[in-house]
Amino acid sequence: MEVDEASTPGLTKERIQELGGSRNALVREAVAAREDCPFGLMVTLAHDHVVPVRAAMAANPKVLHSILDYLSHDRQVAVLCAVAGNPSAGQDILEALAAHRKGEVRGAAAAALDARAARTEVADHTPELRDRVFEESQARREAMLAQAAESSLEAAADEAMEAAEPAADAAEPLPSRPTRSAPVRGFRPPVDA
Repeated sequence: MEVDEASTPGLTKERIQELGGSRNALVREAVAAREDCPFGLMVTLAHDHVVPVRAAMAANPKVLHSILDYLSHDRQVAVLCAVAGNPSAGQDILEALAAHRKGEVRGAAAAALDARAARTEVADHTPELRDRVFEESQARREAMLAQAAESSLEAAADEAMEAAEPAADAAEPLPSRPTRSAPVRGFRPPVDA
């Protein structure tokens, strides 16, 4: 019953915390696999004495990098293979596991590094097209902005000319010098002669 509840989405953090402290290792394993597992509980479950609980924590894609780094030094092959299979494992962790003395761990880390390299190669082919499209759209955008700025400058100049004509007819003369509303340090107003 608790095992099913530990896998149920939408649990409160308090209930997840309670289930994480369960005596049943299957419940703790289900909690360790949850992506919404609280960070403090992640640390506790990373130090659990039961190997499948640590392996579930190592496979959790939302696990903190520091916890994943800690689990990458575990003695159990299942935990190390779970770390290697974690998509959020850093390049440094995978390279360290690729040099591990156990073949299973080396194989899992090498497979993860190869998969990451294949994704990078595919991603490297698309930027050329993406960059070209981006450059073309950027050039079109700049041309449109320049055209809009030019037309708005013309409109502003027309409005300023229309506004300036009635101002010339106004009876109030403009002040001869700017007036400051607050003193400025080091500023001395000119003395009127």
